[in-house]
Amino acid sequence: MTKAIKFLVAILLASLSCASFLQAQTGKASPGKEDVILMLNGEEKHGKITEMQANTIKFIHTGETLVYDLKKSDINKITFSSGRVEVISAPSGNTGKQPVESGRPIEPGLVAILPFKYISINEPLQQVNEKGEKLQNDAYVYLSKRNGQYKFQEPNTTNALLYKKGIDNNTIKGYTYDELCGILGAEFVLQGTLSRSVKESVNSSNSGTTQYEGNKKKHDNSSSTTVENQYENEVTLGIFNQRNEKIFANRRTAFLSDEGSYHDALFYMLKRSPVYNK
Repeated sequence: MTKAIKFLVAILLASLSCASFLQAQTGKASPGKEDVILMLNGEEKHGKITEMQANTIKFIHTGETLVYDLKKSDINKITFSSGRVEVISAPSGNTGKQPVESGRPIEPGLVAILPFKYISINEPLQQVNEKGEKLQNDAYVYLSKRNGQYKFQEPNTTNALLYKKGIDNNTIKGYTYDELCGILGAEFVLQGTLSRSVKESVNSSNSGTTQYEGNKKKHDNSSSTTVENQYENEVTLGIFNQRNEKIFANRRTAFLSDEGSYHDALFYMLKRSPVYNK
């Protein structure tokens, strides 16, 4: 009986040794002895790290045999089975965000006026760009006539700084207003849009004259057609500060229908904006 018991114990020990060997070969960790990888996207990976290289980590998931290469740039931290924690890459937060590449210190009270967006049908691109810069200059001239708390950056300076960053009517969509403030060195940015539609008004008139030559009478009839353009100009304004906050927004349609009537709508809103020097 004693020999039988010893034989059974020997078989049991051999089975346990074999299980331990297979577990080591597959990289499977016993419960509570896993390496835990926390990715930057919040995902946790459980298993065993087999090798750490300069830019990657070789990793086997629990219960699997396939070896994965994980980029260190995607990993936040590793909690090893020993309990040691190693931070690989700190997650980027949105708090305390600073304007990108702020090459100019922000000047308090400085307002930068962006080239206006000009929306009109069937006009060439060059004319659209020129109209947008004209509106920018019109707003600058009107606001800078009065001295006070707020100062206004010259349009040439604003446009040069935007040009150096490759910012135009299309790429400006990729920047927030706090980033634009940092690029322009201004506490505020003013952005405006002119939307224009044109209708043709056709007027026709007829006239006639009578001439006498001796006992003869001659009639001359003539007609004329006049085509007049009628414009509907809608101006939109928005002002934003260095914290990416909107501090003013308004929209106004010009009362008159001539081409330059947008000035009245533009100046009306500028005078009532928070950056107008009273």
